[in-house]
Order: sequence, then C-alpha cells, then structure tokens
Amino acid sequence: MEILNIINIIESNKEIYDLLKNCPYDILKRWQIRHYKKNTIILNQGSVYEKFYIIVDGFADIFIMAENGKRYTLSIYSKGNYIGELEIFNKIPFTCSVEAITDITMIEIDREYFLKWYDMDKNMSSIMMKTLCMQFYELSEKAGKDTLYNLKQRVCNFLIEEAIKNKSNNFKTIEFTIDKEKLSCQLAVTKRSINRVLQMLNQMDIISIQNSKVIIKDIEELKKEEQRSRYE
Repeated sequence: MEILNIINIIESNKEIYDLLKNCPYDILKRWQIRHYKKNTIILNQGSVYEKFYIIVDGFADIFIMAENGKRYTLSIYSKGNYIGELEIFNKIPFTCSVEAITDITMIEIDREYFLKWYDMDKNMSSIMMKTLCMQFYELSEKAGKDTLYNLKQRVCNFLIEEAIKNKSNNFKTIEFTIDKEKLSCQLAVTKRSINRVLQMLNQMDIISIQNSKVIIKDIEELKKEEQRSRYE
C-alpha cells in the first residue's frame, strides 16, 4: 500500500520526519510517491501546480529561463527540500522551473490537503517558516554576490568551496570534476567566460585543467586571488 511506503520514507529520512512527524493520518494517506529520471523537467516556470512537493532522494536544479533562452540557477535542492510552498497558497504560477539533475524521488500532496495540514499542524508551519526564512537569506546572499562581485571572484569562490568539499589530508593537491554547463547556469554567464577565468588561473599556476577535471595546485594562492578580485 502507498501509505506504508510513505511511512517508510518518513521514518528513514530525518529531514522529512521532522516535518511530517505530526501529520494527521487522514492527510498522511493523501501523499503520493513520484519518480523522475535524470534531466527530466519536472515543473515548468509560469505554470500553475496545485501541489506541494518534498524531495526524498536525488538532486534538482531550481532555475529561471529568460525569453532568449538564457538560464539562471537559483539553487540546487536535495533530500528534505520542498517545492511549491511559495505558490500554493494563492494558486499562482511557478516562478522557477525544476529539472532532475539525477534520478529523483519526490512525494507530493494536493493543495486541498496541504492547506488542511498547514492549519492543523503547528509543528509543520513552524518548521516551514524557519526554512523559508533561511532560503530567502541564502537567495538574497547569492543575488548580492552575483550582482556585486565580478566573475573571477565568483569562480574562485566556487573552486574554494569545491576544494573544501573534496580535500584529503593524503594529497597536497585537490582534484575534482566540474560541469561547466551547470556552472554557467549557476553563475548566469557563458561557458566561454568561465573558461577564460579558469585559463587565467591555470596560467598563474594556481590550478591545472584536464578536460572537466580541475586540480587545485595552490589553495592558499587561490584564496588570495579570490580576495584580490573583490576589489577589482
């Protein structure tokens, strides 16, 4: 039965459990499980969806597409993130599109039951308010950086963040792969512009580039370059 699968999802995912732990049974049994393949456009900007979604597994690209086809990634969502909370109350069109970066599993519930749940469950409304505040904070911070700082600073900052994620005490250098297509969407610039900055850092002997692989040769100098570029 679907309800048993839903309960299993809740009990095996802390992020989802915290939100749904007090969900009334009559609402709980209304949830549906959905699976999407990698690169599937799940939700379209400008369309109205009378549903609320929670990601159970996988990663999703939350992006805006301009009329000229230019794409700008606002955020990457993962397990525990929810979608549709901004639009569902007033049944307004989605401000963003959602694409599966990997195979992805989500649970969804119709607006009618979502609103009942919201009114009945103080725990849920409290968590949602805190999460929304954090999301707005992060989006505001990203918008500020994208507007105020030049591309070199933002690419350096991205490389530093990736280096921290991939750092190993066993190696002097740090290696990781990047998807330049997705990075160009995330930074709202062309791949050519990103390549230009990467080549500049390569010529400075701070990094080395091998196709999609980036090797950080001098992390301290990269940090200094990120700081210097803030004032250019």
